[in-house]
Order: sequence, then structure tokens, then C-alpha cells
Amino acid sequence: MTLPIRAGAAALALISAALSGAAAQATTLEVTVENTAQAGGFSFTPLYVAFQNGSFDAFDPGSVASPGLEALAEVGQPATIAAERQVIAPNSQGAVLPGLAVGAPGPVDPGETASVTVDVDGSANPFFTFLAMLLPSNDTFFGVEDPLTHRLFDTAGQFVGTTVIDVTGTNLYDAGTEVNDPADGAAFVAGVDATQGTVEGGLVRKATSLAAFAGAVTPLGPLDGSQIDFLSSPDAFSIARITIREVTAPVPLPAGAVMLMGGLAALGGLGLRRRA
Repeated sequence: MTLPIRAGAAALALISAALSGAAAQATTLEVTVENTAQAGGFSFTPLYVAFQNGSFDAFDPGSVASPGLEALAEVGQPATIAAERQVIAPNSQGAVLPGLAVGAPGPVDPGETASVTVDVDGSANPFFTFLAMLLPSNDTFFGVEDPLTHRLFDTAGQFVGTTVIDVTGTNLYDAGTEVNDPADGAAFVAGVDATQGTVEGGLVRKATSLAAFAGAVTPLGPLDGSQIDFLSSPDAFSIARITIREVTAPVPLPAGAVMLMGGLAALGGLGLRRRA
């Protein structure tokens, strides 16, 4: 007994269709962030990124910060804003890019890079969002206010190509949740408890001067006052560079395809034995 040609062709076509479907559902992207500051400049907390359908609006200047934004802007904690994202956009995806610290995820310091690879459904989540806390500060963060700003996939779900985002002083905001004071509640300052601080009760707004932090002692040493003026020329003040590119990754074989291939092998073996 041999496997009929039509049946074999049909089974192979079914496998091909299954593989095509799996490949079309996800695109493997590598997201890399580089801290472009000079030595003595700002660090930032592990970068939080999201792939979403355009409905996840993380913040709006002139509005009260959400609990998730407050947690991220004050202590760099992304779990709460990730939960908020999932409520707003249940099919969205998120990831965190930690620095090079040993042990718990640490900040991304001047000159460092961090990367993560994510399988993204471009049809469902064509837009890209990013957020991180600036260090040292009380509640200064960077991000993009319009969730439709960075589109990575076209309307057909195809990746538009390598995307580079330069994060500058124009992307800096104050969450309005804690008074700026390097001696009271500031994160990344030696001897200061970042979980404390004076409640501000304000609104999200463009970042204000952090000149008071000049000379503040961080785990990397004193903050260089000449490296932290982002107000004089915000467009030219470089904080980070985010690069998003497609990478080749093996497409996992769908369970149905594995079963079909197993069936083909069994039938083929049976045919050989019967002919013998």
C-alpha cells in the first residue's frame, strides 16, 4: 500500500498553509536602546515598551498621571502601567529592556545599550510606545504622548522596515506627582529614599529644570552639571536612541503540522513495508 498522490499532496498543502499562517501572525523584532549621554550625564530606568493598536495613551500633558505612570516616573516600576495597558488594549504586547546591572534589572547608564526580542502581531499591534524614568530625578520621565506617533506596521500588517527613534529633551516630561528635590525622594541619589518625597498633586507637563541635581552623588559618581541642561536646546539634547529591526527567527511548527508530518511518515513507512 502506498499513500495516494492526491492525499499526499493535500496533506503537504495543509502543512504549507499551516506554516504560512503561523509566519503571517508574528514578526520577530529586536528593540535596542542606547543611552547616548556622555559620562556624568543622565541614566534612565529599564525602558518599558509596548506594541499596541493605538488605543493605549500612556499620558496626556495637562492631565493627572495615572497610578501606572506615577509608579514608573517616581521609581521606574513598569508593572502597574503594563496592567493599565492590558485593560485598555487586551491584545497589546509589552516588554522591558534592563541595563547591565548584575542581579535585579538595573538602569541603563551613559554609553550602555539594552535589547529585547519580541514576536509582534503587526496586524493587531502596529504602533510602538516607550517610557522610562530619567535618573536622577523625582518624577521626570521620557516618552511619546501620542500613541499613534510611531507606526511599525502598515495596514496589511507588514513591517515598515528598521525604525530609529532619537529621544531628546523634547520627549522629557514631569509627571506632576512629586516635588523636584534631590534631597527628598529623588531616585538614584546616594543616601536618599526614592520611595519618599513630597506629594505635588500637579498635572503632567513638559519637564522643568533639574539644575538642582548638579553634583548629586549617584552610584556612578557626581552628576555633571554641564551634561544635564535639556532646556536650552531641547531638540539637540540627546538622551537615547531606540532602534527597532526585524530579525530572523525560526518559525515554530504548528501542532497540526507536526501531526500531519507524523502521519505522512507513518503512512510512507507502511507503504514501504507492504511493498516489501
